[in-house]
Amino acid sequence: MSVAVKPEIRRERAFTEPKTYGLMALARGKTAAVDKGPEDTVPTWPTVMILEITLLMGAMAAMMILSLLFDAPLKEIANPAVPENPAKAPWYFLGLQELVGYSALMGGMIIPLIVLIGLALIPYLDRESKGIGQWFSGSTGKRVTLRTAVFSFVLSAGLVALTVNFGWLRSWFPEINQLVIIAINPGTVLVVGVVLWSLLVVRQTKSRRMGAIAVFTFFLVSFVVLTWVATFYRGPNWDFYWSSSQWPGGH
Repeated sequence: MSVAVKPEIRRERAFTEPKTYGLMALARGKTAAVDKGPEDTVPTWPTVMILEITLLMGAMAAMMILSLLFDAPLKEIANPAVPENPAKAPWYFLGLQELVGYSALMGGMIIPLIVLIGLALIPYLDRESKGIGQWFSGSTGKRVTLRTAVFSFVLSAGLVALTVNFGWLRSWFPEINQLVIIAINPGTVLVVGVVLWSLLVVRQTKSRRMGAIAVFTFFLVSFVVLTWVATFYRGPNWDFYWSSSQWPGGH
């Protein structure tokens, strides 16, 4: 005589009954299936999909509310005979334009290329399996993020303050070669800063992932600082003004 087992009981046994394993072969490396059994995972639907759809709808609702509250009017038709001063790029390019103000070659080509290559290499350099799926990859990542954010803010804002108040190499050494000005400017100092800082983080934490977190945090914070300065404090001829009311002509 056979006895039917309810599907609910079968599923419960699948997760509660002990499993047995047999050693079939030895191979180098490790498989991606380790710790990925049904008891250690959650289904994509509906757990993840509902969360992603909710975030998408929330972001769209926020953008619609902002578009209703704040206008984005177009300016007058461009007149080549009377160029706009200051001529500013869209806000998301103003951080880049701030770097171009220091050096067109380094700020407009070399540094963006270095940043893109660095960000693209992060997934290939970070091959650690610990802390995957966790915000900041654990408490160590949170400390690294906070310290990097503070260091990046101080360095970025300090370089801007230095150039505004005391100028740069051309102001200090009028006869200096232009190639030196191109190679050594606040933008390249930021790049050297992020490289040295990330290497220091990797050395202290013994983790490439912490170094990757430091690189991304440094890039994000410095980008925000440079964008903020270019948006609110740059006026005619890309000079620094605390307010547009200080511009020549009283804008």
